[in-house]
Amino acid sequence: MPINAGYEYIAAENAYLNAKTLEEKIKCLEEMIKVAPKHKSSENLLAELKTRLKKFREKKEKNKKVGKTSQKGIKKEYFQCVLLGLPNSGKSSLLAKLTNAHPKISSYPFTTNKPEIGTMDYQGIKAQIVDMPSIGSEALDQGLINSADCLLIVIESLSNLEKISPYLLKSQGQKIIIINKSDLLADEQKRKLEATIKSRKLNALLISTFTNQNLELLKERIFQQMRVIRIYTKEPGKPVSKEPIALKENSTVKDAAESILKGLSNKIKETKLTGPSSKFPNQKVGLSHILKDKDIIEFHTR
Repeated sequence: MPINAGYEYIAAENAYLNAKTLEEKIKCLEEMIKVAPKHKSSENLLAELKTRLKKFREKKEKNKKVGKTSQKGIKKEYFQCVLLGLPNSGKSSLLAKLTNAHPKISSYPFTTNKPEIGTMDYQGIKAQIVDMPSIGSEALDQGLINSADCLLIVIESLSNLEKISPYLLKSQGQKIIIINKSDLLADEQKRKLEATIKSRKLNALLISTFTNQNLELLKERIFQQMRVIRIYTKEPGKPVSKEPIALKENSTVKDAAESILKGLSNKIKETKLTGPSSKFPNQKVGLSHILKDKDIIEFHTR
């Protein structure tokens, strides 16, 4: 207690000692600092109170941010794409078309108040699609926007990009601009829009979740952003596998073998390859051979 403390300080101190919540403690500390005697003997006490108040305020701000973030609890799987757009841009409808998710779809703004997650399967290659709350929502998670592998920016007009661009400043992922509701545009409007996209060299696509226009093309565009290749395996005397192995671009035969089983490359006696990277069917290749998308490899082990 400071020297010559008055009853106002004592009351504030007692209230602080009995405070239950962080907010109550902050309020009591502010009152203690306000009514504490201001003289030489109380300088150390005031400094201590101000340091404590600063720590409590920082803790409150941290708790506030943690409470708002939706990234907690979202486990990143496969290649992660985040749907980002203004209210009523059609993000939820697009999520339902691209994935196995069944989000709530409504004509009212801010229907999505927490992230909705779905899995897109494109020819055996999977991608995680996360539908974020719309721009303007308190539940929008900037951290998830920044860390996503790809941002699917859903708009109705290119002018919408001005409102969205401030949220993209720290994002690291690839970006695909998706102009939705193209079924509402006249043919001449579509032609002009596509010409603008071409002249501005935008990675953009006109789609419609109502008519399904260009949805398969969008899936292919997402796949292209993954920078992966699909490699199919074949056991001797058996048909080609239906599910591909996903590998990074410029991967080798050795990489493919190790992705199947660690140490498998050391047991391979011979590899036969058919596909884009081969000169002819069943070409014999070495472990350092660089693979291409849709190659078929057949391993013969010792």
